[in-house]
Amino acid sequence: MPSWKKLLRRMVADRNPKSYTYDEAAGILEQLLFDPPRNPSGSHRKFRRGIADPAAPSGERGVIIGLVDAGSGKMNPEYIKQMVQTLRDNGLLPPDCE
Repeated sequence: MPSWKKLLRRMVADRNPKSYTYDEAAGILEQLLFDPPRNPSGSHRKFRRGIADPAAPSGERGVIIGLVDAGSGKMNPEYIKQMVQTLRDNGLLPPDCE
């Protein structure tokens, strides 16, 4: 499996990101220090970063990214697009992944 940054770069550049799995997207979010889903039993899972952190500065807001685990299949491209856009909007994309 390619490194997570290489995979993230591919996702960012991909106009139709239809070939990615839940595990690949979840692995990237974990590398970016998102907390894993609190209730991993359902298919809709939310990854959180900076929420309910008492050490966070008072003006800092948290970031939530939702993914759907489709089992062993590929994810809906819209979830990858939303993930990349949320990372971009919150300044969480590493500089070498833009």
